Amino acid sequence: MVLLALVALLGGCAGVTSAPPPPVPPVALAASVAPGAVDVAPAEPLVVSAAGGRLTSVTVTPAGAPALTGTLDPTGTRWTSATLAYGTEYRVQAVGVDERGGPGAPLDQTFRTVDPEQTLEIASIRPTDGQTVGVAMPISITFDAPVTDRAAVERRVSVATSVPTEGSFRWMSDEQLNWRPKEYWRPGTQVTVEARLFGVDGGEGLYGAEDRSFSFTVGRDQRARGDVNAHTLVLYQDGQELRSLPASYGRDIYPTQYGVHVAFEKHEVKRMRSDTWGGPGEGQPGFYDQNLPLAVRISNNGEFVHVNPDSVSAQGRRNVSHGCVNLSPANGEFFYNWVQMGDPVEIVGSSRPLTTRDGDIADWTIPWEEYRQGSALP
Repeated sequence: MVLLALVALLGGCAGVTSAPPPPVPPVALAASVAPGAVDVAPAEPLVVSAAGGRLTSVTVTPAGAPALTGTLDPTGTRWTSATLAYGTEYRVQAVGVDERGGPGAPLDQTFRTVDPEQTLEIASIRPTDGQTVGVAMPISITFDAPVTDRAAVERRVSVATSVPTEGSFRWMSDEQLNWRPKEYWRPGTQVTVEARLFGVDGGEGLYGAEDRSFSFTVGRDQRARGDVNAHTLVLYQDGQELRSLPASYGRDIYPTQYGVHVAFEKHEVKRMRSDTWGGPGEGQPGFYDQNLPLAVRISNNGEFVHVNPDSVSAQGRRNVSHGCVNLSPANGEFFYNWVQMGDPVEIVGSSRPLTTRDGDIADWTIPWEEYRQGSALP
């Protein structure tokens, strides 16, 4: 009986088998640039990744130069290089192990970045870095060459604000990208613009030359409202009327254009010639060539707010200028010292509108939905 039981027990044990452990998938290494690729735009860093394991070694070596520095993420599965250079061949070597520490096939490949014939540079920015501006100042980035791939360039530009601000980019031309808030800026807003343009393909062989960033602050809420028919320029500060100045605007043949202008230049003395904005030429009736004091430019079509001692008798009564806003010496000095670059100067009551043809700060003449449609991105 005991023997039979033992035989039965032994027979039962012989029938129990353990399944072999599942195979461990090999670690797969890959680079973000295909092996042997040429004319690679260096807008993004190189990324080497490991699937099914982790990286143990990554070396990216430019031809004839020391290896690039890079950063490995905490999981050990993703390595990101420092910035790549133009016109350079890189060798990528990487080693990894699977999840049980077993070695996998190493990665060894090369690629070459593009050597551009022409680079895209930022010719000017507005506002300038560190500037304090009025509530109507748009952001403007002007390039030194036409951009054909607007979406690629716009995608690399960002606007960060210290308070939530709805806004949009708009291409004013192939060389100029603007951004403005839907409504005027909130006073005190801190704004930072990042243009990460190095390496970006702007189209037709044009590649970004460098990254650029700048910051500015929105100052006090100041606005001016010019009424052509009442012959006044009323100044408002923080929502309250500050002062009403007698003014003279453009005569009927040369009306001051209605719409939201933006103050963006100050000149202690400005030489003004009528033929520079399409007015009367030399020898024609109405021609002028004068040096006028305390001039604030409010558009690129020749319109200024400035002192004109010769029209004081007409200020507050008649419109006698060629389109500028004329003030007396005392009132002009007050306005000149008070106005911030970026303050809105809204003109009402004239017969001719301000349009995008009248300069590069006509952003507020464009209805919001139409403005948004000027972006190259959805």
